[in-house]
Amino acid sequence: MEIILFTGVGIVLYLACDRLLALLEKVHGEPLPGRNVIFFVLILALSLSTFNLMSSLLYPGESPQHDNQEQQATDGRDQSTQPH
Repeated sequence: MEIILFTGVGIVLYLACDRLLALLEKVHGEPLPGRNVIFFVLILALSLSTFNLMSSLLYPGESPQHDNQEQQATDGRDQSTQPH
């Protein structure tokens, strides 16, 4: 089910970035140089932040920091003081 959700959000992000880039070009008055790079940066930033937010909402408490703290609590000792 979440694959459908992530795919739908990805499509919406693509369309939103396309509209945002068209708006930027309209304000600029002409096509922007490096249009592909600007589009890539827009969609990368929006997708990383949106998918990270979605993951934290769909799977609360499954962050790497939480897993490390849980492992230390079950071992009963600090991992950094063990010999390598």
